[in-house]
Amino acid sequence: FVFVGRLVGDKGVNELVRAFKRLLEYNSNIKLLLIGQEEKNLDPLHLDTLFEMYSNLSIISVGYQKDVRPYLSISNCLVLPSYREGFPNVVMQAGAMGLPSIVSDINGCNEIVKHGINGLLVPPKDVEALSASMRRLCEDSDLRVSMSCRSRNQILGYSRREIWILLDEEYNVLYENILKS
Repeated sequence: FVFVGRLVGDKGVNELVRAFKRLLEYNSNIKLLLIGQEEKNLDPLHLDTLFEMYSNLSIISVGYQKDVRPYLSISNCLVLPSYREGFPNVVMQAGAMGLPSIVSDINGCNEIVKHGINGLLVPPKDVEALSASMRRLCEDSDLRVSMSCRSRNQILGYSRREIWILLDEEYNVLYENILKS
């Protein structure tokens, strides 16, 4: 499994590490690759998450990487359990590389990932659902492979115009929320 993003709480990293630790009880041959910079001043990770990240030999944290493609190419599935997103480019990148994604069922993510087609949607902050989805893709290689094939096709089906329209819609929602506050 691979995660790409800032290593902060609102990206769901605390839940991801807990879900992965549960999954290790069933399958000790898996790895979690964390790509991104830890931001200690902005929504820092819990101490137990940091301890697990740096002491668990099945979790590999490589810091910020300018080019994530080599890491995506050695992975089987992207996991992005974020609490909020605009339009997550990393999900598009993973799909272009033929990776299925497990993402939070939130705006942005659920516009790219179609549940059961090119990935799985989970409720935000739900460690149990996240762990179950990760386990499902570990155990069901046929499902993982079929989602992988459809992931690339799904991304190839997007046009720049469609992406711009989706981004415009997301920015309008954010702007309306700012006006309400």
